[in-house]
Amino acid sequence: MPSTAAAAARAASAVAAGLGVTCAEPVILNDGANVIVHLSPAPVVAKVAVSTPEVRPDAPAWLQRELDVAVFLARGAVPVLEPSPEIPATTHHGGGYVMSFWRYLPPSGGARPDEQAIGSMLRELHAALRLYPGAVRFLAPLGDIPAFLARPRTRLGAGQRAALAAAYARLTAALDPAAARQVLHGDAGIGNLMAAPGGWVWHDFEDSCSGPVAWDLAASTANQRLDGPRILAAYGNQVDPGQLAVCQQLRRLHLTVWYALYAERLPECRPRAAELLASWPVP
Repeated sequence: MPSTAAAAARAASAVAAGLGVTCAEPVILNDGANVIVHLSPAPVVAKVAVSTPEVRPDAPAWLQRELDVAVFLARGAVPVLEPSPEIPATTHHGGGYVMSFWRYLPPSGGARPDEQAIGSMLRELHAALRLYPGAVRFLAPLGDIPAFLARPRTRLGAGQRAALAAAYARLTAALDPAAARQVLHGDAGIGNLMAAPGGWVWHDFEDSCSGPVAWDLAASTANQRLDGPRILAAYGNQVDPGQLAVCQQLRRLHLTVWYALYAERLPECRPRAAELLASWPVP
């Protein structure tokens, strides 16, 4: 277990213990932007911000908004992963980390959701999110890009920084300011649909924001392993193809920055980070 992940797991276990949840054996489920820890044998999962504070100094606000959105959707019977009922649905601090706690769902094998399920579930999710009363920022995840580029120490060269900055300026300028906006999942790719006993559920609302629906659709329609036109057909509502293409490129740029950030801490991510960086030619 990498030392950062181990420290995050220890911090989550200690915070949970202080709230009455006993963890005999923390199990790392994922290590990336956040460390995801099953506090076994309790049916509780901790989400500990590890890499996110590097570009999101207000990381607690992002985690709290995620909790708030999930609670709102669950109350409306939308299929989402819910916060843990054993711990208050607010952010918690310990060991130098900020974290939130979620209901544990045991791993479930089987096929991934198909394009019909992705498109129709996203349409229904968007219908519910249009009623969300909380404040969300316009395409908030895009702020990660200039925040990353402004960091004094990265593994990027000057040319790579310039390439990403130029792409960010070009693509954000291509967004249609008159396009209809609504509350979005923010990162509605197939990886954020989780199998549950009753069917697929959405999770990971940390990137919730407002913006055109093309931003959420771009997460799955740009996936080369999926049939984008079938997803759009299942979604049903008309989407501007030009804006969808812009959002697909912006999401790839966002992914590039995040893999560059992962690569600083996780050596296994360096090949993918290099591949993504090479897709943005140096001016």
